Amino acid sequence: MDKGEELGYSIQIMFKKIDFKGLNYKELERFDSHDLKRENLHSFYQTFDFLQLIKKWPEIVGPKLSPVTSPLKIQHGSLFVMAKHASYSHQLSFLSEEIKTEIFKVFPQLKAVIKKLVFQTQENYFNNVQVQEAKKVQPAPKLHPQSPQYKILKMEAERLFADVPDQELKEILTSIYIQSR
Repeated sequence: MDKGEELGYSIQIMFKKIDFKGLNYKELERFDSHDLKRENLHSFYQTFDFLQLIKKWPEIVGPKLSPVTSPLKIQHGSLFVMAKHASYSHQLSFLSEEIKTEIFKVFPQLKAVIKKLVFQTQENYFNNVQVQEAKKVQPAPKLHPQSPQYKILKMEAERLFADVPDQELKEILTSIYIQSR
């Protein structure tokens, strides 16, 4: 063994190697904080599914606060939370211990990672989300029965279904034809 290999081997002996790829989150509690080196914590963040925290956020903060808050990131022992307005950030800062308790109920593996909550105001994010949701909800405009387009479609449908003997079925098929155009 040359000196470089000896040095690398002695460093590996000094610091415990923790394989975070196969680590169960419940096992984090059994490690001492000195065992969890900065680069190992970085790999923990890569294995933690942050989307699950976002999905469970309404369950953690409740239905009234979830539309105006959202978790942003975990960094340096802090969970950063976006709020729609500064007043929400201010009020939530008083509830940070209760929110942390709720987070730890749902995600006990974060107890070793999150030490404090930091609230930031990001009004633009919530405005963009509202605009996107409004675009999704808007139904297609209905045609008025007196509009020329409606009358043209109705005449086309009557020609298509002229040989249908049942009047009720004919009206249903005509309605479906007009709605599909």
